[in-house]
Amino acid sequence: MANICEEKARLVSEYETMAKKYSVAVTELQQRMGTSAKLEYERIARAADEARVKSEQARLALEQHVAAHNC
Repeated sequence: MANICEEKARLVSEYETMAKKYSVAVTELQQRMGTSAKLEYERIARAADEARVKSEQARLALEQHVAAHNC
């Protein structure tokens, strides 16, 4: 098994963290659908969207690292 470089390990961990935060945010959004006031729901939806963007950014950083370093 090949050794994983420290930067890749950090990026994998960051992506895992961001993906979990996105998952939690989407679950909360689903649970609040139809039961929250419009402004509260919109706040939760924005938080879920921000979590999605951060997750995508973390995934892209990992993909770019792997492509640049072949690790």
